[in-house]
Amino acid sequence: MTQLRVFYTRVNLTWGFALRFKGTSASQPAYPLPTPTSVVGAFAYPLARALNINSYAGGFVEWGEGRVLSNTMKAFLESTVSASAGIVATGQRGVGIAVYSEMGRIIAVPYKGATELGRIKKPLFTDEFYTESLTRAMPVQAMGSAYAPGGYLELSWVVDVDQLSKELGVSVEAIDKVAEKAVYGAVRVGSKEGIVAVEPSYTKFVKNPVKVNGGGKIRTRLYLDTNCVEPLDPAYTFEIALPDLKYRGRLFYLPALSASKVLVIPLREAASPPLFRVLSPCKAICAPGENYAYGVSP
Repeated sequence: MTQLRVFYTRVNLTWGFALRFKGTSASQPAYPLPTPTSVVGAFAYPLARALNINSYAGGFVEWGEGRVLSNTMKAFLESTVSASAGIVATGQRGVGIAVYSEMGRIIAVPYKGATELGRIKKPLFTDEFYTESLTRAMPVQAMGSAYAPGGYLELSWVVDVDQLSKELGVSVEAIDKVAEKAVYGAVRVGSKEGIVAVEPSYTKFVKNPVKVNGGGKIRTRLYLDTNCVEPLDPAYTFEIALPDLKYRGRLFYLPALSASKVLVIPLREAASPPLFRVLSPCKAICAPGENYAYGVSP
């Protein structure tokens, strides 16, 4: 029988995070919430370090409709049952998420063909150097980021620990032993500048969570696959588009006061999370004795 484990935490953002659209180059819009693969990465990095496993073993490898940075990351993704995120307003702090694009320059020379390189090679300090060389070598482009200074994100990763044990060549007992500490080790979301601080009192590692079958009702502040749940509080549920665990475009239900691709206004912590009905053959994952879902799985 498959053994599941839940890694869950609440993190405080410094300024926000940057997770840009897959496949973009000249213009790089950003996602309004951490994608499932980024949530896995936030937990997998400290877990790999605690297990003394090389996070970058093997270099870039194909995965789904994209690539991942190593065979280690591929092993974590192959073992993932669900990964999700949400935003919550705590106490008097109602910080939301605003997606904004800033103008900046990039070094584009490595991506230029022979013809373009010839246009770049102009004599230094001539008019052509300033008007042609610099603008081609370092063009201006929009770089997107999600801003939420002082805001709180909830992150949840549900993993098949038996498969992870097999993929990594490490016993389940060894994973469980270090996971209870590694769950507190999330330090960033997305790019290296997306520094976060874990809230210890809202962090947990759950062994053998409960599965809620189709027809069951759950509550959550985390986004859920629209193919797996039906919202029963539609006034507080919005659709957002994100790439899934295999980098395929998917729609997710996000609990919030309001949500779009550029702005998310969170629900207050004191309010009950929205209610959902699980759709067969999917299952929701909850801690024993709770109806708060940490994810859903087809």
